[in-house]
Amino acid sequence: MAVGTVPSMARQPGAVDARQTGADTNLVKTLAIPLLVCLCATASPVGAQVITLRTSAQEGSAPKFIDTDGAATGHCPDILAAIEKVDKGLKFAIDPRPTPVKRTEGDLKEGRIDVICALLDTPLRNDIAFRINTPLFYDRERLVGRRDDNDPIGKMQDLARAGGIVVTQSGASYAAELRSNGVQVVETAGGSVIALRNVLNKRAGFYYTNELTGAYYIKAEGLGDQLRLHPGVLQSSPSYLWASRQLDMSVVNRLEQALVQLKHSGELDRIYQHYEKDL
Repeated sequence: MAVGTVPSMARQPGAVDARQTGADTNLVKTLAIPLLVCLCATASPVGAQVITLRTSAQEGSAPKFIDTDGAATGHCPDILAAIEKVDKGLKFAIDPRPTPVKRTEGDLKEGRIDVICALLDTPLRNDIAFRINTPLFYDRERLVGRRDDNDPIGKMQDLARAGGIVVTQSGASYAAELRSNGVQVVETAGGSVIALRNVLNKRAGFYYTNELTGAYYIKAEGLGDQLRLHPGVLQSSPSYLWASRQLDMSVVNRLEQALVQLKHSGELDRIYQHYEKDL
């Protein structure tokens, strides 16, 4: 052996190279990090409590809430189910019994329910609730009239000039604005079916509602040969999710984050278009 050389040590069968072991360990750690990130992004923390938020179906509002003998169905239940998918720590309990809007607002104020789905912006609602800023959709406000009524109505002022009574649902936010434009308004208890009957029987000239609801009840009641959606959209207004002021702000923020995600992904628009196709 030459002077100054160090003899190499042959690896024995079954021996482990320490340098190789370290490299393997680092590789496992490198691969594990993104996996853990993915898991954390899609799963609630172990042991985290699921928060259940109460709400109720709204009377005469289909397809927003469709009357059934079982669980609530319709546009709003679909939106709430989408929120549950993006935030698995939130669940919604929907009382399927049709409830008038004014009673729903009172229930929210008193803490008997936690959220209201898809109502327009009003001073009262801002007083009693947090408005989740991302609109769920836009209500296109239209008139339901008789097929033999061809008066050209393009805006609220035209309604005032035409005279006659316009019906809305009891508690509908449209009523105050119509009155402020000089329209004679009667708020009808009992929902859209009663409102349509008032127009059909000439106790009112028009029913002022959103186009999805107007089209739904004309079809559901078999009145398509006598009533129609009057041409033209009088106004388009954002419809919001409202959260009780008794909720913790962390929950309110989670609702906001979920809706932002659903808006950016296009899911809110896809849900709306599912119901729009029946127009």
